[in-house]
Amino acid sequence: MTSVYDESLGYEIAFSYRDVPAEVDALIAMAGSTPRSVLEIAAGPGEHAIEFARRGARAAALDLSEAMCARAAANAAAAGVGLDVIRGDMRDFSVPYRIDLAFCMISSISHVSTLDDMVSHLTAVRRALGPAGCYVIEGSHPTEQFGPKATETDWTAERDGITAHMRWGEEGDVIDPVTQLTDVHVTLTMTGPDGTSVTTSSVESDRFWTVDEMRASARLAGLAVSAEYGDFDRGGLSAEGAWRMITVMRPA
Repeated sequence: MTSVYDESLGYEIAFSYRDVPAEVDALIAMAGSTPRSVLEIAAGPGEHAIEFARRGARAAALDLSEAMCARAAANAAAAGVGLDVIRGDMRDFSVPYRIDLAFCMISSISHVSTLDDMVSHLTAVRRALGPAGCYVIEGSHPTEQFGPKATETDWTAERDGITAHMRWGEEGDVIDPVTQLTDVHVTLTMTGPDGTSVTTSSVESDRFWTVDEMRASARLAGLAVSAEYGDFDRGGLSAEGAWRMITVMRPA
């Protein structure tokens, strides 16, 4: 089955509104020091890992998608930096060296769908981290499920004459209150400079995680939550304007 994640270029363009250097600055601030080694989990095009590599860190990018791994490798080559691309499952992976800072961005943590899988994921992260390591998860804010949404679900971005229109979710995509899972209908339309359009649609399973679940899963995996934020400026989860649920974990 084709997924929007197979369309790595269109996905990258669609999310190009993100300010990667500023977000890397925020990750460093949350970690408390500049890391010498980093791991981007569910990395997609690997842009945050590549930005760390530009700054001198040894960087790795982990993703299950073959297309995304190829895109990350190509982006690193174009940037002239080294990047260790690892194709693997975020629920069980290994890295050949200790990591100072691991991070999972853009709500990719929602692809972990059960508590057992979350504990397995965090256990793998704990194995990869050095004794003073740090793991930062950028997840969806609870307002995505309860109340007005904090993020756009329909947007367009353009780069190099290519337009990417992303629609993340349809009106009928409703959370299952028992499993906390939503089957999200996602559509990506890429339009080239010649006006030719290609549309890719897929249904992606999305798990809503609560603060208490994240804290409990961390404890079971040998980690401890050291901070929680509602945005990259390190505002509180309940602060006005909070739009993300950012969780910072460290070895217990």
